[in-house]
Amino acid sequence: MKSKEVSNFELFYDLIFAYAISRITSVLHIINSERIPVLDVAEFLMMMLVFWTIWTYQTVFANRFYHTNLSHVVFLVFNMFWVVILSQSINTNFEQTHATFAGATSVLFMSLAVQYLIQAKRNKSQEVRHLCIQLGSLLTSIAVIGALTMIQWGNYGLRFSIYAITIFMAAFVPIGMKKTLRHFPTHFDHLTERYSLFTIILFGESIISVAGTIDSLNVHIDSLLFFIIIALLFSIYILTYDLGINRHLTTAGLVLIHAHYFVFVGIELITASLELFMNQELTQTYFSWLLIIGLFFFLVPESVVLFVYGQKGRRSASNVFFILAGFFVLLGIIANLKVEISMIYGLIALSILVLCYLWWRVLLRGQCY
Repeated sequence: MKSKEVSNFELFYDLIFAYAISRITSVLHIINSERIPVLDVAEFLMMMLVFWTIWTYQTVFANRFYHTNLSHVVFLVFNMFWVVILSQSINTNFEQTHATFAGATSVLFMSLAVQYLIQAKRNKSQEVRHLCIQLGSLLTSIAVIGALTMIQWGNYGLRFSIYAITIFMAAFVPIGMKKTLRHFPTHFDHLTERYSLFTIILFGESIISVAGTIDSLNVHIDSLLFFIIIALLFSIYILTYDLGINRHLTTAGLVLIHAHYFVFVGIELITASLELFMNQELTQTYFSWLLIIGLFFFLVPESVVLFVYGQKGRRSASNVFFILAGFFVLLGIIANLKVEISMIYGLIALSILVLCYLWWRVLLRGQCY
């Protein structure tokens, strides 16, 4: 399959989603008794799923069909405006802005549906037309049902549950379409580049969080260790996508696509937990386990991606699961230590440094750039 490059308009489109995710992460900064309320964590996961789903549909559509012509550019710019509205409707009281939030997602899903249905009409391939009609119909149904939850009928809990079901359908129904998707595979090199570039933007947001903890008159060691942790995690990600996976496979990319929802969540949880703990807003035990969950969300999907798409084969890629098992046992021990904050940061940074080395040495067998 001919190589496909990421366009400037696609990168422009990504910027507003990076802003949206930074808005979503603010939900995690609502602290109650040195803990993040469970409801706020659930809302964070739900809103991340909404934005990841919308971004993914547009990304995969661009991967298969995008050309720099007027109609595609108009759709991208139109969708960007509605993502801005969606971002601004993020509120700690989700019920208060549900109508705006649900309305904006319905417009975006309908816009995506129209794009797929236009391609169904234009394309001469029967398999491609069938795929476009399936996705267009799915997105249209989701847009209509989501819009109905804006109307004041029944209690809010029922309407929100219906809305959540539609989002889960949009996110995960395509997994059941794997057979159809195989007939029209993605440009996998382009797909991996889009996801890796967006992930790099999220790591950039993490570095901004590090900067927010630094006082120019009194640079504390904790800020340095915070930076080292983010830099090491970034190194693991880059090692995986530059050296670990085969970018020239013929595949629908479903594992890569869905793994990145958890990667995105993991990065934001890690960053938020480190920042809040540094500001002494979380208990040590709560921070430690929140960080472990974030690292689990980040590292395990990376291992799965290597297992499925790795250049070294599944047997070699599976070794990383043993590395991760030892790593999380070590983190569990650190979580129960009663020591100073700086010592906790130092131990975590050292543990991730060892993990980064093993990831490179054992899994990738010492390849270098």
